[in-house]
Amino acid sequence: MIDGRDKFLALLAHCGYLLLGMGYILIPLGIYFLFDGKNEFVAGHAKQAFKAQAIIGIMALIASVLSFVLIGLVLWPFIAAIGLIWLVCSFIACYHAINGREYHYPLL
Repeated sequence: MIDGRDKFLALLAHCGYLLLGMGYILIPLGIYFLFDGKNEFVAGHAKQAFKAQAIIGIMALIASVLSFVLIGLVLWPFIAAIGLIWLVCSFIACYHAINGREYHYPLL
């Protein structure tokens, strides 16, 4: 049975990026390690959130580094589009978490 606490933790995993800094990676990772094997609903949402947020972070880092040699400037529209898709998908994931359903980010 999925209770309110489970839904809140799943929601927190997806919305960790709102806390800025490294919260977007550390919050879902911490939730995953705390609930792995104990609560599959919370651990599953945290795992999906961590994977999606880590991939977006790595892509932004690569584009930032490449911007110094002007190659990355071409990548910024792509990164912006992916970031917008990620933002929409994270809101959809929050909706699914609040309703007690599993969610998998597209292409993960």
